[in-house]
Amino acid sequence: MKAAVLFTSAILLSQIISQTAISAESIQRKLFTLEKSMNSENILLIHTQTDANCKFVENQNGYVDFYWLMDGNTKKEVHPMIRSKVEERVRFAGINADKTSFKVSLNDLSELKTDLDDNKIEVKSAIVNGACQVQSIIKLGGSAKYKKLNLKRTYCEVEKNFFGVPKGCIYLDLEGTNADTGEALKVRFNEK
Repeated sequence: MKAAVLFTSAILLSQIISQTAISAESIQRKLFTLEKSMNSENILLIHTQTDANCKFVENQNGYVDFYWLMDGNTKKEVHPMIRSKVEERVRFAGINADKTSFKVSLNDLSELKTDLDDNKIEVKSAIVNGACQVQSIIKLGGSAKYKKLNLKRTYCEVEKNFFGVPKGCIYLDLEGTNADTGEALKVRFNEK
């Protein structure tokens, strides 16, 4: 019995050490923020991690993770009930074989009028001028001349019911830069 407990403890310890080594070598990369008009001081920061070779690595929550920035700067973990709702809104959709690109569905877009062909964001990593860069690219529709937006921020103007309970977005802004030119770019999608 003692041998089994020691063996199990040794396995758990080696997993913790292994996970710590991965974490120590990886660097957090901000993807974009989810912001809203209700409790606007609390920002949800969506991020990923890369290793020393600019390849995406998983943490205990997968390739896409997030946390609150309370009052815009104090980091706070997301409650498990809220986490499951955010994971529905920002859903991981698969990674390529060399771990330099994965997709995320931004499901809030399906509830709005858009001319997008797809609500997926392609998250890409690459070494540019010796530094690892990560971009979150969404291809816009005809109304935005099919530009590619490097997403940095989403903003939802919250619609509430008679009792003040949120029921969706009146509109959703996507903000960032044009992936080809670097110029600031912002689009708005309204409710259906």
